[in-house]
Amino acid sequence: MPERCPVCSQKYEPEPGFYYGAMFISYILTGWIFILMGLGLVFGLGWGVTPTLLTVAIVGIFIHNLAYRISRSIWIHMFVRYDPSEGKVKSDVAEEMDIT
Repeated sequence: MPERCPVCSQKYEPEPGFYYGAMFISYILTGWIFILMGLGLVFGLGWGVTPTLLTVAIVGIFIHNLAYRISRSIWIHMFVRYDPSEGKVKSDVAEEMDIT
């Protein structure tokens, strides 16, 4: 992963441990996904406990990276505002000022 965004020059990790909060976002996202999926399988399709838990675990393994990336994106968007119309200007200004 690059250190800065190539368009707006925003640092991807503004401070050490910045994405610690994304862990909580990930817990919320995956928790709701697993609860809704489990309830849907048990009450909607009439599955038993064991097949439901195995299915939820397998889906959890496959969506782990996706949930991680979405959580990081949500977390940084809570603190950093991105305006596409100003992206190039910010990048050009950062290069002219030699901000690294």
